[in-house]
Amino acid sequence: METRTICCKLLTTPTIADALKETSERFSDACNHILKRAIEEKTHNAIKLHKLCYAEVRELFGLSANLSVRAIRRVVSCMTKLKGKRKQPKKFSPKSIDYDARIFTYQEQDETVSLTTTKGRIRVPMILGEHQRKSLKGQNPTSATVIKKGEDWYIHIVVEFSAVPIDGNGVIGIDLGINNIATTSTGFQVEGKARQDFKKKRARVRASLQSKGKQSTKKVLKKLSGYENRRIKHENHVLSRQLVEEAKRHNYGIIRMEQLKDIRIKTKTWNKHLNRMVAGWSFYQLQQFVEYKAAAYGIAVEFVNPAYTSQTCHHCLKLGSRNGERFNCLTCGEEHADVNASHVIALGGAACKPARISIRKDS
Repeated sequence: METRTICCKLLTTPTIADALKETSERFSDACNHILKRAIEEKTHNAIKLHKLCYAEVRELFGLSANLSVRAIRRVVSCMTKLKGKRKQPKKFSPKSIDYDARIFTYQEQDETVSLTTTKGRIRVPMILGEHQRKSLKGQNPTSATVIKKGEDWYIHIVVEFSAVPIDGNGVIGIDLGINNIATTSTGFQVEGKARQDFKKKRARVRASLQSKGKQSTKKVLKKLSGYENRRIKHENHVLSRQLVEEAKRHNYGIIRMEQLKDIRIKTKTWNKHLNRMVAGWSFYQLQQFVEYKAAAYGIAVEFVNPAYTSQTCHHCLKLGSRNGERFNCLTCGEEHADVNASHVIALGGAACKPARISIRKDS
């Protein structure tokens, strides 16, 4: 079974908004209390924290039994993710509430959700589009997260679905980059110039606003940031759909991309301009979108080591040289660098450093 998160806007009244606001504040206060106790006791074990904190949370913050359990689970999940990184979770802010099947119910017939709050059970209408209706049809979701964005409230509902694997074989490689956002081994390519120009323009606007140093500019900067994030997210949704459709069109059962998890760490020594470009490169979000869209069609997604993928010839697997958008192999000739890299990725990446071809000078 695969899971997918469906984001829906809640149609709130002042009374409903007050109930959600109070619940989110108490939920975050409970999480911060549990976090403090976890650090004191040096544990992130769910059973131990439940014994330590459950009764305290119910008494101190007035949460229901299951909201108390969800608060403990959130802290455990956060600490588990940071285990081994020598970091501690930041303070939890009152912007979201976790729900499970005992405290959350979705009603398909009237498009509402029933939620447990500190002021009792409330029923909240949702604003649904065709995509949400189609995704939620016939579903009996068991978990959700209520989130506050600005003055609005949203609910992220987790649904399960069975993916039917496509009757396909073969692998499509996808090379992600800055100049070309995505290039596939089938030849499909999306240029990144428009996105770069957009980011440069926004960077100039931000720099101009920040130089004024006025208090009012903070709101403007926040609004600009929200617009930028929404635009990039929309573009990544569109692109990820195109990439999955490309795999389907060629009847490929596997999509391969580079594992780019630590790319920002590795680029700290680069120049300021390149660091800014990489920092704004939303490859992780794009890869996530590709993963869940591919899962809906039964297409597997695999990640390969990015080492030498842009320097290896996919024909002879020898090291060549890259100059801008051109890749040159002394044996096989010249090719578009990103297309070549996508083929190397499709092959599974360069598992180890390939041998370099050198020109022998005859005496």
